[in-house]
Amino acid sequence: MEAKLERNYTFLKNKYREFLLPTFFMVMSEKLCIIIDVIIIGFFLGSTQLAIVNLSSPLTYIAGVFYVLFGQGGNLLALRAQSQLQNEKTNSYFTISILGILIISAIILLSVFLFVDNILMFFSVPADLFDISKQYLLTLMFYYPLNSYLLVVSFFVRSDGYSKMPFYAVLTANILNIFFDILFLSVFHWGITSTALASILGYLVGAIYISRYLFKKNASYKLISLTKLKIKEIIISFKEIILNTPETIGKIFYALKMTVLTYLCSSYYGMAGLLALLIYDNSESFVYIFLSGIMKTMSPIVTILYKEKDYDAVHYIIVHSIKQILFISFPLSVLFFVYPEILLSIFNISEPEYAKVVTLAIRITAFSLIGRCMTNLFANYAQATEQNRIASIISLLEEFFFAIVGALVLANILGGIGIWVSILLAECIPVIIYIIYTSRIQKINKNRIKNILMLQNSKLITWTYSRKDIRKIDKYLDEESREILLYIESVFKDKAILISNSMNELCNNLFENNKNLHEIDITIRLIDDELYIVFTSDGKLYNPFLNDSLMKSANIVELSKLNCKLEYGEILGFNKEYIIFKKCEKMNG
Repeated sequence: MEAKLERNYTFLKNKYREFLLPTFFMVMSEKLCIIIDVIIIGFFLGSTQLAIVNLSSPLTYIAGVFYVLFGQGGNLLALRAQSQLQNEKTNSYFTISILGILIISAIILLSVFLFVDNILMFFSVPADLFDISKQYLLTLMFYYPLNSYLLVVSFFVRSDGYSKMPFYAVLTANILNIFFDILFLSVFHWGITSTALASILGYLVGAIYISRYLFKKNASYKLISLTKLKIKEIIISFKEIILNTPETIGKIFYALKMTVLTYLCSSYYGMAGLLALLIYDNSESFVYIFLSGIMKTMSPIVTILYKEKDYDAVHYIIVHSIKQILFISFPLSVLFFVYPEILLSIFNISEPEYAKVVTLAIRITAFSLIGRCMTNLFANYAQATEQNRIASIISLLEEFFFAIVGALVLANILGGIGIWVSILLAECIPVIIYIIYTSRIQKINKNRIKNILMLQNSKLITWTYSRKDIRKIDKYLDEESREILLYIESVFKDKAILISNSMNELCNNLFENNKNLHEIDITIRLIDDELYIVFTSDGKLYNPFLNDSLMKSANIVELSKLNCKLEYGEILGFNKEYIIFKKCEKMNG
């Protein structure tokens, strides 16, 4: 009995692992710097001055809105353009994303400088902490542009296959931040403002390091001269980035939520409330760094696979991500609930009146971590699969309706405890609504997970072609795949054998020119009136269509005479060779 030739997902597994650790560190950059400062300040200066650091949280999240907009949003649009071999459009998105974050950074700097007194008065900062808080914010404001720039470039660098570069940039920035924190506090005794200076110095070096990518000759993303960009084109691209990045809605409301929660905690609990919110936010960040890393790893991979209509691979990646998230979040939620003293010790909270409020907040919000991670995963997934309306609704429910409105209502009914209850509800209810909604609107698959993910069946043939398994490509396919090949034979008639032989010859050429290459994923798909045959391989970058020997071979010469084009692309660090036939009859069904 003939064995079925199948896809083994080796490339996807390896690419996922390759992205994961560097992405953890890239995500860490959003909050790790502040977490480090909180721990070191608590150790050297005591918990009283920690409340000053909490004043920077709303500004951190406001800056986060824009690095997500231009980093994640711009990068996903660039990847979609890249998957369609639109290199000029890809570079346009890259250039406009860099330009956008520089302009926004300048606006943030100016706003903080002009309105710092108003910011401090809004949060009812005590008179004895007002001047030092002002100095801290006026120094820290220079950290936000550096961090945002580093992250925006990192999104593009990572998706271009240079996953270690963002890793080293963020690692260097945070090691230097720790070094200067300890130096300034323990040796020079400069006070809390020096920790902001330490952050600036660390991330300045990190930003310089990541900028090396801009000068790489073989980089997939190139900056376009500003003289070549038209105002109308820039405005249209900005609009596309905004409309295709629904996560920014969540970021905006998250920044607003933290502002409202900071105000409520200060009003109901005073200094103890600010500390409780700070500990909740940073304790969540310890875990959320890893979980957000999983989401950001998943997002670019799913974006490409979904655009290529490879729904089986999308299903494989998202299920793998869900398993990892639950494996991490559930045990840690239990740990925080049972032993909140761990966090009190880490952040050096020893005063009994503060410890009581912090412990209450930790225990009530402990299990919100699971809900938050799952809700954010589905929101990121919806964005990657161009379900922007659903992603926006999830963010609106989580960050505005249940969080902000819920906190104001429940605090009025239950008092200060209502703040923590609203956080728990805001993180858990949206994911339940998402699962119920998607399960009801799509029932085309027997697989419930595919229904929840709104995935159709993949109308393509995909299998793994092994160096050790040189055989005819159409020999061991399942019944559905055979039907597609029979359709191809009906369209191309006697040329179908030529196409098959050319595919085998191309694979052999790839193996011959990369001794470390052992497998090639081959995909055949029909989109509208075009037939795509795609060869995907990992390892060193190599364009076989520049190989004279291959291009002069009898099969490839005859193939070139057909109504087709041969294209090469580098996506997510993969080599992708395309044989594209136009004006095929549309496949029935």
